[in-house]
Amino acid sequence: MVVQEIRKLTGTEMASKESGRQQDYISFRDIWAFLQRHFLILALASAAGVALGALYIANTEPTYTSIARIVIDREQARIASQDASTGTIIIETAEIASEVEIVKSEAIARSVIKQLNLTEDPEIQTSSSWRSAVRGAVVTMLSVFDPATGEDAEAAGKPNEEEIMRRTMAGFLGRVSVRRVGQSYVLEIGYTSTDPVKAARAANAIANTYMQSSLDAKSQIIARGAQWIEDRLVEIGRQAQEAALSAEEYRNSNDIAQVGPSGLDQQQLAEISSQLLSAQAATAGEAARLATINRMLAGELPDSYVGEALSNTEINRLRADLGAARTRLEALQTRYGADSEPTLAAKSEIARLETQINTELVRIHGVYRSNLDTAQAREELLKEQLDAIKGSVTEKNLARVQLTELESRATTYRRMYESVLQQLITTLQKQSFPIGDARMVTAATPPLAKNWPKTTLIIPMALMLGFAGGLGLAGLRDVLDRRISSGERLSRELGLPTLGHVPFTRFQAPGAKGALRFVLDAPYSGFSEALRGVKSSIDAAFPSGGPIVVGLTSVGGGEGKSTIAANLGQLYANEGLRVVLVDANFKNPFLSIQAVNTGPKAGLSVYRGAVDADATEEKHKGEKRAQLEEVPILPVLTVEQIRKAAHPGHRFGHLPALKKKLEELRQDYDVIIVDLSTFASSADTRAASAYLDGILLMLGNRRKMTVEWLASALATFGKSRVGILGVVFNKRKTRQWWRPIARNTLDTGGRHAV
Repeated sequence: MVVQEIRKLTGTEMASKESGRQQDYISFRDIWAFLQRHFLILALASAAGVALGALYIANTEPTYTSIARIVIDREQARIASQDASTGTIIIETAEIASEVEIVKSEAIARSVIKQLNLTEDPEIQTSSSWRSAVRGAVVTMLSVFDPATGEDAEAAGKPNEEEIMRRTMAGFLGRVSVRRVGQSYVLEIGYTSTDPVKAARAANAIANTYMQSSLDAKSQIIARGAQWIEDRLVEIGRQAQEAALSAEEYRNSNDIAQVGPSGLDQQQLAEISSQLLSAQAATAGEAARLATINRMLAGELPDSYVGEALSNTEINRLRADLGAARTRLEALQTRYGADSEPTLAAKSEIARLETQINTELVRIHGVYRSNLDTAQAREELLKEQLDAIKGSVTEKNLARVQLTELESRATTYRRMYESVLQQLITTLQKQSFPIGDARMVTAATPPLAKNWPKTTLIIPMALMLGFAGGLGLAGLRDVLDRRISSGERLSRELGLPTLGHVPFTRFQAPGAKGALRFVLDAPYSGFSEALRGVKSSIDAAFPSGGPIVVGLTSVGGGEGKSTIAANLGQLYANEGLRVVLVDANFKNPFLSIQAVNTGPKAGLSVYRGAVDADATEEKHKGEKRAQLEEVPILPVLTVEQIRKAAHPGHRFGHLPALKKKLEELRQDYDVIIVDLSTFASSADTRAASAYLDGILLMLGNRRKMTVEWLASALATFGKSRVGILGVVFNKRKTRQWWRPIARNTLDTGGRHAV
């Protein structure tokens, strides 16, 4: 079956690939098609939504919301924190949210309810007492069934004062709204009621109660804080006194004298250490001067190296006389000679002066020796005193460590006492003049417009909800609807390609005569263009050069297959091909009846064997061209001709006769179009399909046919080697209740093609 393989390669695979691509995404065309298919459902659902919205608006009592504004003072609020870098007061978002919850707390609600006497407000009681209504109904029923216990049941079902308050608070808080205005420190407190004056009064009461409760809470906190600080101050004072007494007792018991910031023994140790260092330095200086004077007396150094000699007036005088004597000696030696008496006298004078200078140096040496002895004695004394004090300090250092700890503890308690005392003074000042955290910005006033229901909001929302519900119903309908609405479903689920869509057409000529040759009467109509596309798909499925045998069938009757078969034959004949129609619809032979009764007026004639083939061939040669172009005639092999060719003794001999006739027609014609019966109810079609090269499946009632029904009908072919080329959708015009039943209108569904 070459044709079947070609169909598999070209039709099914292409369709499966196309369906696979279409399943990858949803295009705007698919959405638009979905909306068009379910326009009525969407319109009705949207209208129903708008109607329900209008009904809700009409039956809902209007409510009014009044708003009071308060601000949390950033400079005085205790919840504020200060930014270390900028010094700005910051109120955290979480703390603002906490204030919002405080406004909506039951404590505030209870106070406002008592202030406004809302426990007797019928508006709140009615809106929040459905449970009590149920309970009351139960109590009433019990009293009816048990009159003796009716009074007790009524007493048991009557709510107490606390239950009434709890119920009133639930209804009251349901009408309160508190929100923060943007990122500011302003809170909007709103109350909703059917009475605008009541709404304003309740909103102002909530705001004032919140501010008063905040002030009272702060006063109570300050009072409790002051009492705690005072108790703490007494305790810390007692501990500070005990710590100071412990330090003094320890100091006295360990004989630790305290003068200034340090102990007396420590001061003495420091002073003696300093004096010892000074004495050691003095001893070293005196020893150096004594060593120098010794070297001078030994003649190693001149006497000018000693500072005492330089500052001594007697030595300076003797040095001056010695210099003069040496000058005079030099003069006398020059004048009188070295051994003269004046020269010798001068030398004696010089020796005397030098002896006196040496005597003075010896005296200075004695002074240096005495000074060195004194410095050494002082140094020794200081060392003895230092050693004595060191022993005493070493013994008291261990005790001083404990004393330091006791003094530090006493100092700490003293500082704590002073700090707590300062806090107590500040707290008492705040208690005398407490400052609230919040203040009123705008008081609530009776609103001029209702808050609910809002027509501009409810109607669009109802429309959107209705449309959304319509979308849901439409989607559910699409999911549950298994009708063949498009070729995509056939290609996706059954692998059947779509060869064309024949539109609905009003034929100009009445009856079947105009319908069977409409492609020639209106060559540029939508009907003709659709059939030309189907013809192109058929040509592409077969190799060129050989005859083709194509059958047209449908699942049920009235699908228009006979009309489509005749018009396809007209298209092939118009291209100069030898075409013959075979009426294999043995139940309802529509083409046979038209060929016999109508004849050339419908463009059909009864098949007369090879004569028709010769006439068609002569047509191409030019004979009777005008007559043939005016009324093209297609030969029709009728049902009676097929039955006459069958064996007279065989009841179902028409099937072998049909097969034989088709083999004969292959020799004389290029295109053989077979009009088959509906295969769902005819076994002849399932048997005759094996004689054909391909089958076109006509679907004219796709809105009434499900995928499962078509699959079940196709399954009747069993394992027969059937080559289904594809599906042609034939749009039929269904009869409407407002149109006349007797109207003579013929469409492409072909109501005559039964």
